[in-house]
Amino acid sequence: MNKPSYENYIEKIVREELENFFKNDTTLCRCENCYQDIMTLTLNHLPPMYVASNIGHIMTMFNLTKDQLHAQVLVELTRSIEQVKKNPRHAPEDKHGHVKRNK
Repeated sequence: MNKPSYENYIEKIVREELENFFKNDTTLCRCENCYQDIMTLTLNHLPPMYVASNIGHIMTMFNLTKDQLHAQVLVELTRSIEQVKKNPRHAPEDKHGHVKRNK
């Protein structure tokens, strides 16, 4: 059986937007635990959008240009960031991202 060639396109968008938050907010912890917590909290509050082909990617990109969906991603991502900031699961020495996450 071939390896599946599909992905949750919303996950890709959330990941890209989170990277933008990291670039613009130096107070945001960059440790692996906080990164994973933000990603999972955000994705659990958004509908999945799986694509399996380049045409699927094109159609999804077209749909993602709609302001409402993009706003929904940003709202959920912001909520998740605030929740993780208030209740981080990392050790105090990791607070400022001293533990690097794997990319």
